[in-house]
Amino acid sequence: MSNKPSIMILGTDHFEKSAVQDYARTDELDIFTSEKQLEINNVLTTLKEYTPTKILLEYPLKYQSNLTKEFQEYLDGKLKLSANERHQIGFQLAKELGHKNIFAVDWNEDEGVPDIFGYMQKQETQNSKQIFMDIEKVIDEANNKSQTSTIWEYLLFLNDTEQVRKSHQIYMDMAMIVDNDNPIGAKWVANYWYYRNLLIYKNIKSLASENDRLLVIYGVGHVYLLNQLIYEGGVFKIENVEV
Repeated sequence: MSNKPSIMILGTDHFEKSAVQDYARTDELDIFTSEKQLEINNVLTTLKEYTPTKILLEYPLKYQSNLTKEFQEYLDGKLKLSANERHQIGFQLAKELGHKNIFAVDWNEDEGVPDIFGYMQKQETQNSKQIFMDIEKVIDEANNKSQTSTIWEYLLFLNDTEQVRKSHQIYMDMAMIVDNDNPIGAKWVANYWYYRNLLIYKNIKSLASENDRLLVIYGVGHVYLLNQLIYEGGVFKIENVEV
């Protein structure tokens, strides 16, 4: 019997828009209505079937002590949960499972890489216009789904193989942006986006022990690369988000 640790990557929307620095943002849901809170409870019930032993979040690894303190305050009844998916899904699920801690695995520092979005806005080309149109289409599809579905149905939509591929395709198209002979798009994708996800994978792997069942809750844009890195790393048994 294999002792490989299992892993599930749950790609999410960012429920709390005030904390989002991404270029493109979906419309904010009122996550605190009674209807949406019931839907969150259904998400928690569904994810409990995976029986994760550790829950990993999109939160800077260098601030793990802050996350641990925040989670302990929640366990002690001293923290009011925000709309953020870290709280709504991660914290609540960890508490229901009796976990004593929750884990940060993110790195997100872009110093020294080109401002690719700023460049595309200033130097409009057919390629950059198409990229912005593709981003808008992905956002519109997500908004339509979020407004007409339960939260679990919305998460299933975001994690669908085709949706994940379309999100990743935008990064591949951005890599083709060139400023004269300067491949600024490739520099940004390689030196920021791929590098960031490689560090996230390294941080995930460092937390895995034999027979662990890791649940990684992350912005859906990361799902394609994280799954690729996890597959190529050969360390984990991959569990998919399914109905």
